[in-house]
Amino acid sequence: MAPTISAPSIPVPQEPSNPVPDSSPARAVVELTISSTPETFSTARELIVCNRLFVLIIIVDLYSSIYSHFTYNLQILSPFYEVIVENPWDEGLIRKLLSSLPKPLSTYSNAFEWKSSLPTIKLKTELTLGPKSFHVDCLLGEGAFAHVYQASVLDTNNPKNNQKVILKVQKPANPWEFYIASQLVERLKPSVRHLYIQFYSAHFFQNGSILVGELYNYGTLLNTINIYKKLPEKVMPQALVIYFAVKILYMVEELHNCGIIHGDIKPDNFILGERLLDNDTCDIDSLSHGLTVIDLGQCIDLKLFPEGTAFTGKCETSGFQCIEMLTQKPWNYQTDYFGIAGTIYCMLFGTYMRVRNEEGIWKTEGVFRRIPNAELWNEFFCSLLNIPDCHHLPSLGALCKKLRDLFQKSYAKEIKFLRNRLVVLLIENKRSRK
Repeated sequence: MAPTISAPSIPVPQEPSNPVPDSSPARAVVELTISSTPETFSTARELIVCNRLFVLIIIVDLYSSIYSHFTYNLQILSPFYEVIVENPWDEGLIRKLLSSLPKPLSTYSNAFEWKSSLPTIKLKTELTLGPKSFHVDCLLGEGAFAHVYQASVLDTNNPKNNQKVILKVQKPANPWEFYIASQLVERLKPSVRHLYIQFYSAHFFQNGSILVGELYNYGTLLNTINIYKKLPEKVMPQALVIYFAVKILYMVEELHNCGIIHGDIKPDNFILGERLLDNDTCDIDSLSHGLTVIDLGQCIDLKLFPEGTAFTGKCETSGFQCIEMLTQKPWNYQTDYFGIAGTIYCMLFGTYMRVRNEEGIWKTEGVFRRIPNAELWNEFFCSLLNIPDCHHLPSLGALCKKLRDLFQKSYAKEIKFLRNRLVVLLIENKRSRK
């Protein structure tokens, strides 16, 4: 018989029509469908407190027509539980999460809602957004749903103000990225906030949005990788790879510590700014290294879900689907671990990472025996690609320490020269793009 469960707002489960045989580790399975309410997740937590013997697996059905039911499976396995959400990027789910925020986006002083359509953006013209005006200088990049422009702030009170910004124009509107950026400002220590893209203001129109953000002048990490591909050495020097890897591990760990999964870690989403030019010391522990995390539109805020939530959906970035996505297993932070591996692999080899399964062990297609520190890199990638489950994640801090120690031992003396050479390469590349 299925056990009787006593918890507020949860109907008492009936015995399942197809009970699991006694020989199974899951001796009873109960499936419940209940209405979705703001209290649903808190009630689920009370259920767990009342029934410590249960594993609670909550599968959120995002494909019902009105997103209005959750399916609950209760299994007697251990004191742990999991909440399974199929697709954390589902538009309906994002709308529900934004509509139920304790602090609505409309209450932010730098968020503006307009009843008009998105204004037409033309190069070399003036654009007024709320209390500020901008001169649209040039198009920096474009994708399927967004165009990013460089713009100059027009300050009538101070004509010498030559501040440059980006205008991220999206159709349809994307309030989620602004929400995540705002949460990072609130949750992160002031000393690390500059490591993540910052938006000065957000403008939401009927058919799109414009985010006004900080400008980074020296291209993405992918751009830097491609610069080295054109040089005789073909790949980034090992010292720079380790230097940037330490920074990447630290930045992603800080994100995770405040309950946010980036969801799209790749070389395109790290960008270099002015701090790289100002950082003469190249101290491995410095936070003024010039690398910044961008593109927060795929982030997942775990604080909006019950503790223990995992996901089963697949990201759309080809080549950056984590092992769990490839093998249909639940995941949460693993997608960022895989993205870290893919980004560092790209720096090491100059190509995107491909993986294979060899006798149950996931490995990269590229072999490390021909590059320096082969044994360390083999262990590094093995730990990131072979994660047992959501409850047993490798320590990013420990991985960071190993690379930091190697850097201090073998590469600290040459980094300044390599950094200076990189600065010259980036400045030349910037001039060539004008």
